[in-house]
Amino acid sequence: MSNIVDINNKKLEIKEYKNQRVVTFKDIDEVHKRVEGTSKRNFTKNKSRLIEGEDYFYLTTDQRHEI
Repeated sequence: MSNIVDINNKKLEIKEYKNQRVVTFKDIDEVHKRVEGTSKRNFTKNKSRLIEGEDYFYLTTDQRHEI
């Protein structure tokens, strides 16, 4: 099985955390051809509507290396 997925003609490395596939803000911005930081800004604006651990994960620097 390949560790690469093609989304919108953009090749991204598959990332998993706690056996769930995840994407980073950087991945989202690249796939949607947006300026870096756009997805982070939109997430911050809408974070109150999301559930941590279900809709998103907050990872420390050490935990990011687990992905």
